[in-house]
Amino acid sequence: MAVEHKLQRISDIADLRISEDEVAEVQEEIDLIFEPNTDPLDISKELRVRAEEELRETGEKMRENLAKLRQMVLAEKNLHARTDDIFLAGFLRARKHDVDKAFQCLKNYYQFKASYPNFYTYTTPSENSYLYDMAHFSSLPGVDRKGRRMCALFAARMDLDKSPLDETFQLGTTVFEIMLQDPHLQITGTVAILDLKDLSLYQQARLATPTCAWHLANIVQDKIPLRLKAVHVVNQPFYFNAIYAVFKPFLKKKLRKRIFLHGTDFDSLHKHVDPEGLPAEWNGKRGPFTNRATRAIIKMNEHKFKEWKQFTYREDNN
Repeated sequence: MAVEHKLQRISDIADLRISEDEVAEVQEEIDLIFEPNTDPLDISKELRVRAEEELRETGEKMRENLAKLRQMVLAEKNLHARTDDIFLAGFLRARKHDVDKAFQCLKNYYQFKASYPNFYTYTTPSENSYLYDMAHFSSLPGVDRKGRRMCALFAARMDLDKSPLDETFQLGTTVFEIMLQDPHLQITGTVAILDLKDLSLYQQARLATPTCAWHLANIVQDKIPLRLKAVHVVNQPFYFNAIYAVFKPFLKKKLRKRIFLHGTDFDSLHKHVDPEGLPAEWNGKRGPFTNRATRAIIKMNEHKFKEWKQFTYREDNN
């Protein structure tokens, strides 16, 4: 079955915690977040030009490199990986069509998932509803001023007593792999907005640890085909420097340059992201932040995560 992104295909809307009156509104949000396609070359002219300029991509190169990368994956002992076009295209685009680097990133991804299963497995609303009920992490409708997909994290909403940190990493893994079905995200990359309002010292102590920093830096920079183009930090507390000091040693110079601190100056954030696409918490034109569209996307595609769970590095029995 294909990846789903239309709400009318869900038999029980109540499972999504939305009313029938909200269906059209949530569907609009989904359409602004997510445009899945099994064909990585079925893209607009604008995206095609951007892929050529930024990634040195042509249709012929993509087809050739998909064949090369698929052959390398199938030949790798113990690696049981997805080989569908859109998945492999994500790795090729993340490494600007350097097939060897794309293959290494793909291996890193599956090796990391196999090494740390508590962090990098899938978690769905049916399995873990209370995690989704916290509504602390979600993709955002629309794009920033450079046409890039967006996601947001409200750190203070994390109930670390009820839901351990590894479950939030699982949520990130789940959201990432479904969003990778979108050629737009593959080509333009993504930006993250981190809201630290009301983050307590207790939460800081639980979140700003070397272990958390190491995992986050590793997975974002080397283990997944994610082109993270910017990180916008808002409402950071006075002790933010102490938090950043834990993460900074693990961040490459390129990523450090992509971190923007805005505090409560939302006009500064708006220079990067049009307020039309932002929630009310950041003086945006949308309503309060919600994860309902992301939750719906995951809920609609629980069948895909069951299918994808089979892919991993297998034990060598020889």
